[in-house]
Amino acid sequence: MLKYYLVIFIVLPLRLLAGRTDLVDPCVPTIMISESQNNICVGTSIIITAKVTNEGTGIVYKWKRNNIDAGLNNPDFTFAGFKDSDVVICEYISRTACGVDTTITSNKVIIRVVNDVAPLITVSNYDPLVCEGNVTTFTTTSFYGNEIPFFQWTVNDVPVGNNSPIYTTSSLTNGAKVKCTLTISSPSCPGSERSATSQLTLYVYPLIHPKIEIKPSKTNICKGETILFTALANGGPNPALNWKINGISTGETTGFFSSKTLQDGDVVTCIVTVDQDSRCKTGASASSDTVVIHVRNYPQPSITIAASLPQVCVGKPATFTSKAQNAGNIPYYEWQINGQNVASGTPTFIYNKFNNGDKVSCNLTTNIPGCPLTAMVSSNMEKVTVIDTPLITFSPPEFTILAGEQASLNASVSGSLSSYIWKPAGALVTPISLTPLTIPLFQDTVFNLSVLDINGCAASKDLQVKVLHKLYMPTAFTPNSDGKNDLFRIPQGTSLLLHGFSVFDRWGSIVFTTNDISQGWNGKYLDQDLSSGIYVYTIKGIFNGKEVLVKGTVFLMR
Repeated sequence: MLKYYLVIFIVLPLRLLAGRTDLVDPCVPTIMISESQNNICVGTSIIITAKVTNEGTGIVYKWKRNNIDAGLNNPDFTFAGFKDSDVVICEYISRTACGVDTTITSNKVIIRVVNDVAPLITVSNYDPLVCEGNVTTFTTTSFYGNEIPFFQWTVNDVPVGNNSPIYTTSSLTNGAKVKCTLTISSPSCPGSERSATSQLTLYVYPLIHPKIEIKPSKTNICKGETILFTALANGGPNPALNWKINGISTGETTGFFSSKTLQDGDVVTCIVTVDQDSRCKTGASASSDTVVIHVRNYPQPSITIAASLPQVCVGKPATFTSKAQNAGNIPYYEWQINGQNVASGTPTFIYNKFNNGDKVSCNLTTNIPGCPLTAMVSSNMEKVTVIDTPLITFSPPEFTILAGEQASLNASVSGSLSSYIWKPAGALVTPISLTPLTIPLFQDTVFNLSVLDINGCAASKDLQVKVLHKLYMPTAFTPNSDGKNDLFRIPQGTSLLLHGFSVFDRWGSIVFTTNDISQGWNGKYLDQDLSSGIYVYTIKGIFNGKEVLVKGTVFLMR
C-alpha cells in the first residue's frame, strides 16, 4: 500500500529576516563601507568608513584604491587626492567567534570628482595655402568633459576673436603665430581653472599683382648698334616673360633682351605671365609699356684692293693698294694672306715672300661718324701669280789660276732671256757672251752676271776667280827699326797655306818659327839682336793643292 506524505514549504520574505539577528550566523562577519560625501572637487578630503558585524579578534583592515594597497589598517580611510572614477574597497581579516581565520571584502565605493578633467585642444587650418589678404578660418578640436570652456585666440600674442572654437581672419602676415588657449572651469568648484594651448606658425604667400616695366639702354641708336632692354617684373618666383617686336614674339624669355638689328620705328614690348604654381595672384599676366626705337642710318663703309702688277717674280715685292669708301676718320687696315694677318696700319701692302696662288685681302675697321660704332668690312680677294726667276749656273762654280793667266768663264741660264750683262766688263775679252774669256789676271776678281728674262724677272750671281801668287822670298833684310825692310817674312798676297816657317843660325839652332803667314822674323832671339850674317830658312805648306817645301838663305844686315 502506497503512502503519501505532504511536505509544506513556508517561504518568508527576506525583508522579514533582515531584522532578525537571531537568524544571522554569528560565525560569519560582514563589512559595509560608505563615503562621507561624493561628487567632490579635485583636492577635497573625504572619509570612507567601514562598518563590520560579528567582529572577531586579530582584526586587520586593508584598504585598496583601484586595487592598489593604500597601506592603512584603520576602520576609516581619509584621502584628499581622489581622481574621478576611483574605486575603493576594504578587505577585512579576522578570527571569527567560531575560531576561524576569515577574509571578507566590502562593497565598492566609486568616487565622482566633478572637475577632474584635463583639457585638450588642437588648432587646425584646412587651407594649405594662405594668401595675403584672403580670408582663412581656424578651427579647434577640443575635449573638456562637462566643464565650462572658454576659448582665447591670439595672433603673435595679441588677443583676437571671441569665445569661440572658430577664428576667421584676413589680415595675417607671413610668419604669424596663431594660438588658441582653452580654459575650463566648474561652477561648483571655484578657483580650479585648467587650460591647454595649441599654436600654428603660418607661411602667408604674398599676393602677386602682375606688373612689368621695361627699360632700354637708349631709344635713339645708329643702325647696327646694340640696345639692351631690362625687364622689372612682378610675377612670382618663376614668371614667364615674352619679348615682342612689333607684336611678334622674339623667343626671348629672360629678364634681359638685346638686339642690334632693330629698324627705325620698331616697337618693343614684354608680357609677364605669373608662374602656374602661384595661386596668390590678382591676375594671370600683364603687359609692359611700349618702347619705340629710333634708328639713324648711315653710309656703309666698303673697301676694294688691286695689285700693281698681274704677276710677280719669285722673291720680288708685289704692291697692293686699297680703295675705301665711307671709311670714317679713323680707318685701320689689316692685310691678310690666305686669311692670316700679315701686316696692318696702312692702305698699301708691299710683300716679297709670296707663293704662287696666295690670296690677298684687306679688312677695314673704322668708326662711324656720329655713332658709337666700329664697323669692319672685308675687301675682295686677289690671287697672286708667282713666276720663277732665271736660274744662273756657273761651270765650274769657281776658278783658280796663276797670276797672269786668263780664265774662260762658262754660264748657263734657265728660261728665255731678254738681256744680260757682265761686270766688270773691262776684265773680259768678250763681255757680250755667256762664255767670256778674261784678260790676264794678277789678283782675285769677282765677276757678276745679271740677267733679265722675257717676263721681266731678273737674276744676278757672282763668280769668283782666285789668282795664285808664287812664293818669292827676299834674300836680305835690315832690322834697324826704320820702318823699312825690318822683317823677314813671306810676302803678302802669296797663295800659300802655311804649315811652318822657321829660321836657323849657322849652328842649326832655331831662332824663329811660326805657322801664321802674317808673322815675320825681326832679327832677334830671346829679345836680343842677333849679329849680321847669313841665316837658313825653311817653309812648309800647300800651294795650288800641292805640298811644298822651300829652303833658302837670307842675309841679316845691320
